[in-house]
Amino acid sequence: MRYLLLAAGFLAVAGCSSPEASHDQMIQDVFATESAPSGPSSAKDVEQLEAWSGQDIALVGKFDHLNFKHGVVILQSGLRVYLPHFDHFMEGYDWFKYVGQKVWARGILHTYTKDIEGYRGPSLELNDFAGP
Repeated sequence: MRYLLLAAGFLAVAGCSSPEASHDQMIQDVFATESAPSGPSSAKDVEQLEAWSGQDIALVGKFDHLNFKHGVVILQSGLRVYLPHFDHFMEGYDWFKYVGQKVWARGILHTYTKDIEGYRGPSLELNDFAGP
């Protein structure tokens, strides 16, 4: 009987889990760890960013644009990560208000160069975006 109660207590405790972080909490956590030495937002060059290539990552940086079509996240180091066809991603939304603002972007990182005029360097295949 004692073993049965212990097992039941163990199952009750094991079944408890903390709730998943909300979307807003996840964004706040990324903003808070922007300059963490191991985070992709602190990469100083493409070679450092290469470690996360092909992965779903979050970046924090200052927002800019290229040719009124593509977004750019400028990391603290000055490294530019492009958001191809940002105008399509934010269609119907005034996304120019983010220019010069600190933003959060999440997506799959690609570190190869694409053949888009005026576009060289890493890019983020965007899944989510937030700003002030």
